[in-house]
Amino acid sequence: MTTTRVGGLATMLAGVLGTMWIWLESAPPRLGFEDTDDPAVSLRYLHDHPETYAQIGLLLLVMTIALTVAALAAHDALVPKADGTALRVTTAIGGLAAACFFMQGVIRLGVRPLLYIDGLDAGWGQSAYVAVQMLTIHGFGQGAITGLCLWAVGLSLVGWRTGSLPTWLSILGVVPALRLAGVLGPLGLSSIADSLWIVFMATIPGVMAWTIALGVVLMRPRRHRGVRAAQAAEAAG
Repeated sequence: MTTTRVGGLATMLAGVLGTMWIWLESAPPRLGFEDTDDPAVSLRYLHDHPETYAQIGLLLLVMTIALTVAALAAHDALVPKADGTALRVTTAIGGLAAACFFMQGVIRLGVRPLLYIDGLDAGWGQSAYVAVQMLTIHGFGQGAITGLCLWAVGLSLVGWRTGSLPTWLSILGVVPALRLAGVLGPLGLSSIADSLWIVFMATIPGVMAWTIALGVVLMRPRRHRGVRAAQAAEAAG
């Protein structure tokens, strides 16, 4: 199997694992634990289903490897036409997103210590759970998704400008770009940001779908480059 195919498969795997991560994180309401904002309810869920956090942790560690390979593979695929600072910065952002997924995975694997603390004192357990949630979902999780979206947007722009990616994939980069709506709140436009909340959340499955699509494209780069090169030569002539 060629290096290019390995990179394409790793990229698709990163998108699939990301989708599975979203599904596992949303498991509590499906299992009857509706009020997940209540630490006591979430801790009861973890006592009954501790394997879920462990599965999320393992999944995210594998995703870290897949995304790291994906970022490097995308760089190698685009570099013949897009050698420059923009591509290197975009690749670095992809690596940063992978690091955030790694940290979130490591913390999720620590479910047993969390339950042990809860067994010592319920108040300590709830405080520890809130700290874990802030570090994972609202900390490294947000950093991972934002970084992944920025990576997708960066590759889309570079691919569009240089013809290194199919036009349809570059256009689909608009979906993860909507994640940037999150900056409207800190800019004092919280009312607009609140109205775009659904769009903001939709970028999570959207960027996973984009990543899978990128993997498909990376699986057949030679044919794609040949077609685009011929089109460019025809336009120049």
